[in-house]
Amino acid sequence: MFAEAPGNGGRLLTTREYDVLSHLASPVSFDEVAATLSVSVNTVKTHVRAIYAKLGVTSRRAAVSAARARGLA
Repeated sequence: MFAEAPGNGGRLLTTREYDVLSHLASPVSFDEVAATLSVSVNTVKTHVRAIYAKLGVTSRRAAVSAARARGLA
């Protein structure tokens, strides 16, 4: 359903989405992820929604599982 973006080096997710994804496997809150990445919590939520859509999932656990299955995490 989602193609890898040609201008993105063939990657499914953006660099910032990868940054957020790397924190999803840990029990930290979105507020803590935002503080770590020096962005707002709303920005983190936007990235999480994009990650879920691109991976075709609806939860944090499913996103981590799908990312691992695809070799993204």
